[in-house]
Amino acid sequence: MHAALSPATFTRRTAIVLAAAALPLALCLPNAVAGTGPDRADVPGTAPTWTSRAHEVGVPGATSRMSFQVVLSLRDAAGAAAVARAVSDPHSASYGHYLTPAQFNARFAPTSAAVHEVSAYLSGQGITVTGVAAGNRWVTASATTRQVEKAFDSTLRTYSYKGRTLRASTSALSVPTNLSSVVAGVVGVTQNGSLRQPADAPPPPSTCSTYWDQHEQVAPAAYGKTSFPTTNCGYTAAQVRGAYGLTALERKGDTGKGVTVAIIDAYASPTIVTDTNTLADSQGEPELAAGQYLETQLGPFTLQDECDPASWNDEESLDVQAVHGVAPGATIHYIGAANCDTGIDDAVNYVLQNHVADIVSNSYGFLGEDGLGSEVALEDSEFVQASAEGIGFYFSTGDDGDNVTQGTPHPEPDFPATDPWVTAVGGTSLAVTASNGYKFETSWGDDLASVDFSTSPSSYASTPPGSFFFGGGGGVSALFTEPAYQRLDVPRGLATLNGSTPMRVVPDVAAVADPETGLAIVVDGVPFTYGGTSLACPVFAAVQGVASQGRRYPLGFANPSLYLLGLVPGVFHDVKAPTSPVAIVTVSGHSLLTLGQDTSLTSTRGYDDTTGLGTPNGAAFILGEHLLG
Repeated sequence: MHAALSPATFTRRTAIVLAAAALPLALCLPNAVAGTGPDRADVPGTAPTWTSRAHEVGVPGATSRMSFQVVLSLRDAAGAAAVARAVSDPHSASYGHYLTPAQFNARFAPTSAAVHEVSAYLSGQGITVTGVAAGNRWVTASATTRQVEKAFDSTLRTYSYKGRTLRASTSALSVPTNLSSVVAGVVGVTQNGSLRQPADAPPPPSTCSTYWDQHEQVAPAAYGKTSFPTTNCGYTAAQVRGAYGLTALERKGDTGKGVTVAIIDAYASPTIVTDTNTLADSQGEPELAAGQYLETQLGPFTLQDECDPASWNDEESLDVQAVHGVAPGATIHYIGAANCDTGIDDAVNYVLQNHVADIVSNSYGFLGEDGLGSEVALEDSEFVQASAEGIGFYFSTGDDGDNVTQGTPHPEPDFPATDPWVTAVGGTSLAVTASNGYKFETSWGDDLASVDFSTSPSSYASTPPGSFFFGGGGGVSALFTEPAYQRLDVPRGLATLNGSTPMRVVPDVAAVADPETGLAIVVDGVPFTYGGTSLACPVFAAVQGVASQGRRYPLGFANPSLYLLGLVPGVFHDVKAPTSPVAIVTVSGHSLLTLGQDTSLTSTRGYDDTTGLGTPNGAAFILGEHLLG
């Protein structure tokens, strides 16, 4: 999934948009259709399209083994979605009356009979069934290439695609027609070319300012100036709380006390707690109290070569320290997935089956929406269950703007931030005053112009603003139609940017993300400044933790409430494009960065595709959340 500076790994696939007249949140996936034989049916989402742009290079070994998941259909998926909408809608009489995991499973989970039916079929094909996910959500299996081809009436080939060798089916996988009503997808037979990765973006090292424009550095003339503010040293927790208007609330005891915020990442850094306490001590903040940090590791950990555990350690420290800094009274439950692939699905399911928290921060995502096949349907059904249980999932939107610079054929946002059952958190560049106040924000999108010191006088290697460096993700989904909660806030011209059917637009909200105005953290005892929407997501989740304290109902899936609040002036900071260019310079003088230049995404008054509704405006935001619940 998305990483701030990693290469693109997906190609676009054609989506089929389902009508949304009956269901305001429609997932655009094909229905099961007749397969190649009279007694078989194609499995939705298993016909890869990226292979048409790849080069076939070989045939997988007939005895080579693979692990995969057969995803089972929810019973009455429409009914589950209806419950999730009702309990999340402040206008509904069912608002806040969430289901427990047991209640959801009793009504909607796949049956044991379905598990037995699928398992028996796989076993009959010589395939080893290795497990069943909690809640009967999927069956995990292991098989040889030849067994998979026979079981799913398919042909597998290997392809060279964007520098990787990937396995894929040459057509849709199929199952016997008697299984078509219980099989929702198959994940893992066709490789999608990307694994989930964290969305972090450390800036280049430099001497820095502790607040906006504390220090300046000379640079070649740009925008009528020859001196610019320097990059930020890394804001403290107190500065972020102050900028988002939480300081007075904290003094009154509104710190997220009694609220649990879960964080899902791959693996688990052994220094999370000590790093968090080291940072807190250095800033005069409270350490994690006894019982305030919980950790569940869903090991044994695997795929270390593919997933790069070291980068996830940075992510974990950032996530935990951001939540603890903004909501110092909240309990943090860290969930360490076995890997950045199917291990993440297991971690999400663990949260659902055990309801470990009402708020879940997820700072990772796939680069774009294409090529994910059955993974989209699997995750969408998990988020429906989360909403029905009153669990709000928050996802970072990525660090590559509209993703075109990372190789997507045209602008597209990242999944799962585009799923209409999650809250997508975009990014900003945040300016904090010397007294920890809010000065201004721009959308996070930094264009970089390098300084050429070989000329006399020095000049820019390219005319400012230069080239796109990094920025918050956003845009219009090709998978999901416009959810009902967006219809009053999102301009129709934006929702229909890619066609006549209004589609889901992200982000929903935003928070500080630019690593040049990022957060000071500690990783393995060493101080760093970090950013990315990996920062924005836990910051906003922590603000929601503060808003949840003392609330009659847990916030649950928050988007219906957030978009209602978006109609009230002053609840959000409306992040607009600056009236004149805003730029900063590294103190070394090597780079000028122009802020608010986020690829094809644009900041405007009101809702936009860079910062959504905006960033939380302190007491007005918290009061609004309380009045709704």
